[in-house]
Amino acid sequence: MNITFSGNYAINPTTFGINFEANVDGNRFVCMVSTDALQDIDPSNAQDSAEQQFIANQASFDAIAETKIRAGATSPIAINSSDVRA
Repeated sequence: MNITFSGNYAINPTTFGINFEANVDGNRFVCMVSTDALQDIDPSNAQDSAEQQFIANQASFDAIAETKIRAGATSPIAINSSDVRA
């Protein structure tokens, strides 16, 4: 399975989280990061904007999405607070 991330992302106007793209064997997957996950991944930066929190932790969100895809998840991939807590 070949998984790549485009680096493209956008604020989700409905949830105020962040959506980003994964390419899985030529198919586009949408990955959705909740606002809680954005704040919980690095609580010291909880006051930053959603975009700042996403950019600062983009590699971690990519890794979480890849793990979920390899485990069989299909688009859209939801990344929630429980995914980022240690």
